[in-house]
Amino acid sequence: MSEVQIIENESNLPVPGKYSLDDVKSFFYLMNAKPDTSIQLLKGRKKVSIAEIRDLNERIQRKLENHDLIGQIASINLIFEKGKIQDYSTWAEFERETWHTINNKTEAISLTWDISIKLPKYQNPQRHTLKVRIGQAVSPKDMMELVFNSDNTSELFEKRADGVVKVDFIDQVIAGELIEKVTSWYDGLKKMPDDIGIQNLMEKNQDLIVGIVHNFTPILFLSIYHYYFTAFCNWSNLKTNLSIGNIQLLLISFITIFFIGSMFAKKFAKWTDKKIDDYKGLSPFEITKGDENAVHEAQISNSTITKQLLRKVGLTILSTIVAFGLRYLLTIWIK
Repeated sequence: MSEVQIIENESNLPVPGKYSLDDVKSFFYLMNAKPDTSIQLLKGRKKVSIAEIRDLNERIQRKLENHDLIGQIASINLIFEKGKIQDYSTWAEFERETWHTINNKTEAISLTWDISIKLPKYQNPQRHTLKVRIGQAVSPKDMMELVFNSDNTSELFEKRADGVVKVDFIDQVIAGELIEKVTSWYDGLKKMPDDIGIQNLMEKNQDLIVGIVHNFTPILFLSIYHYYFTAFCNWSNLKTNLSIGNIQLLLISFITIFFIGSMFAKKFAKWTDKKIDDYKGLSPFEITKGDENAVHEAQISNSTITKQLLRKVGLTILSTIVAFGLRYLLTIWIK
């Protein structure tokens, strides 16, 4: 059986003062050690199209021309609806794609530039990795799981952001330049339009609206009950024939009406809350045919939800008017 001998001599030992801290960092990074990382969160929902993605790549390439570039690999990752993921290992493969034939809606896009740069103060080329992610990284359900299971606060902020640019670097100057290029590009994108009209009102005041529906509906039922009860007292001789039995009957009637109103209010409030949750935000991506269709479908769906909410409010108002008007007609008829 062969033995492996480790010969220890002065040639195996590091020479004091020969290697700087930057040289050591470079060596360990090349050996797959964890590099230094700089992260910038991108705020605000912006429209992103194929032309804008190409523009970002061109800006990165122009910036890299200012350095002694040894090599680079650009890869793109697209996350579509229903968990479908499309990877492009090179930029050429990304450019060859026929986007108008893809019917999936884009949820997020991730771009990575793996760059090797020769800097004057280093003996070997330095690896820098630029990563740009746009779109929601995780679903709200997965976000809640991440909140309870992750101890890394920066990871939570990163996952919640509309976009993130991250650079793994050896040279901090290069990292700052790349981040500045991406943030400048992102700031120049068109902003997503805010929701308008009834949808905007409903989404901004969802808790207030649901609370009013839940608490006001029983009061409305009791108001109608009281309105008819006073009329019944005037029509009959109940005022002059009060008894314990009649008082108990009135209390039972009052409690019954209140609970019926509460049950109806709970159901109505739950329906209203779900309908407001069903409002769809417009996709910020204009990449695939599916993105184009998703915008059209979201507009139709949101319009339908608004009509359903307004119809329900209209029916409630109309029913209240009919209830109060019917009592007036009954009073005239009895007289």
